[in-house]
Formats: sequence, structure tokens, C-alpha cells
Amino acid sequence: MSENISFILSEGKRVPVWFMRQAGRHMPKFREIVGKKWITDVVREPELAAEVAAEPVFSLGVDASIIFMDITTPFELLGFNFKFAEGKGPVYADKLDKLYNEQPEYSFDEWEPIREQIKLLKKMKLKVIGFEAGPFTLMTYFLNDDHRDRIKTKDFLKDKMQEKLSPLMQVLLQQAKFQFKSGSDGFQIFDSWAGSLSGEMLEAYIEVLKIMFDELKNYKKRLIYFCRNCNALLYKLVNINYDGYLSIDWNCDPKVIFNRFKGNVGLQGNLDPFYAYVGGDFMLNEAKKVLKSIPDYSKYVFNLGHGILPGTSVENLKLLTDYVKNWNI
Repeated sequence: MSENISFILSEGKRVPVWFMRQAGRHMPKFREIVGKKWITDVVREPELAAEVAAEPVFSLGVDASIIFMDITTPFELLGFNFKFAEGKGPVYADKLDKLYNEQPEYSFDEWEPIREQIKLLKKMKLKVIGFEAGPFTLMTYFLNDDHRDRIKTKDFLKDKMQEKLSPLMQVLLQQAKFQFKSGSDGFQIFDSWAGSLSGEMLEAYIEVLKIMFDELKNYKKRLIYFCRNCNALLYKLVNINYDGYLSIDWNCDPKVIFNRFKGNVGLQGNLDPFYAYVGGDFMLNEAKKVLKSIPDYSKYVFNLGHGILPGTSVENLKLLTDYVKNWNI
């Protein structure tokens, strides 16, 4: 069977579709089960986590469930202390030295709730997309860097970037392999803030990503890399022969990206989440433009260019899902 994630999700018969943040606060099950709970506490109860993850497949008709966790969850399960700050999200509450000085022997048995969630979703006959953060983005959370330009993170990484990101990268690589071996059909790396890098730092970060992609080469056609506002980073990935999937935001032209990689990548995206928020013909007309811009449907997954916006209605998402699934390829 083809390892191409587009084929896995829809058997090549039509355009597959899922949405970033699809199991969020706009869904009834999230509000019922999660409420104000800490997400990692829900993950520790795999039956509840699987219920939240499965709802969008049954309610919206999307082609895959996304495992329910936060990008900090794998580290929290290993004993790293994050707190939730209202309006800000996860805040690292330990000393950064914990990453470098203790050099613990991690017990990946602590990740068993994630494996159990995946197994429960597979038992429901659902496709499963796993995920984690990219190392730069995760470091912004370890540094509690909420500046728009990620100044604190860039200042910390301006020299010895690979060495400083290595502890995160090694755990991330283990987590990606763990999720694949547990049954995930695809896997997305969320590197939302890496678009703030430029120049020498961008060159150094590309080398970090190359190490990760080389380590995950056995899964490359099921691997999706997402970075917001990062045309420059995407173009640099050409130099390391990246040939997985790229999840692009609405500032990217799919044809330009695809041609830049000489057709060697798959694409995912890239409707502005605003249109899903508004809905109706306004939304469908923009979705049509996105779908018409895709150069190769056999290597394409429809998605938004970022996560679903708060307040987006379930009805809008159902309508959009149906429209994509009925698109003639």
C-alpha cells in the first residue's frame, strides 16, 4: 500500500480533509469533557482523550482524528513542569537547567496514555494523525517567550543552536517514532514560530531540521511539516531535499511552492481560517480558489492555513468538509 498520506486518508478517490485544532472549544465534546481541565490531565485518561479526538470525524466528516494532547504533553509526562496561564497557554515552571544538567534517563513508559489513546482511535476504525512541536517552537515555550518576534528565543539560540536544541530534538524524535509505532497513519510537526528566523540563524535551524527529517526518513511520505509565515524557511528546505509534506499558510502560493521543490513534496492547506469563521458562499468561494490552485491532487490534503479560530461554527466546518469531499479531482 502507498505510504503517501493523501492516499492513506482517502484511498486516492478524492481530496482528503482535516482541520488544525479540529478538536477544540468549538466542539461540544471538548466543552463537556475538557472544560477548564489541564489538557495533559485529560490525556492521562485515554478513554476521555480518544472521545474528544474522535468527535470531529463523526460530527464534521473529516478524514482523520488528531490525537488529543498539547505540544508540551510529552514533556509533562516525563516530569517537566508546565502551568497553564489564562490567555497565554502553557508556561514552563521549572529551571531551564533541567534540560541540560540532569541528563535523565527518560522512561518512555510514561507515554503509555498516548499509545492507549491511539489504540482506542484505531479500534474505532479511524485514521489517526499524530503531532508534536518543532524544536524552535517548543523552545519558545520552555523560555516562556511570548514576544511577537520571539526575541528571547532567538537571543538564546544565536550561537550553538544545534547543541542547545539537541535535548528537545532527541525527545521529539523519540516521540515521533513512538506515535508511528503506536499506529499513527500520519504525523505533523507544528513549528508555528520558526517563521521568525532569518539569515545565519535560519541556516543553522535548517541543519537542525535536516537531522530530524533524516532520522524520520522511513516515514517521510506520512510526515507533514507546518510553519507559519515562513516562505523563506520553505525555500531553504529545497537545499536539504525535503520530500515529505508541507502544510502551508494562506500567504503561500501552492503552485510556486510545489514547483520550487520540482514536484517532490506533498502539500497541505491553505485556506485562511477567517473564511471558515465567516462561512457560507464567502467561505466556499475561497475554498474553490484554493482547490483550483493545487497542482497535484494525488499529493494533497485540504486544511486551513492555521488552526480553527475561536467562535467558528460546527455548521461552517461541516459545510466546508462536504464541499471539499465532493470536489471533482
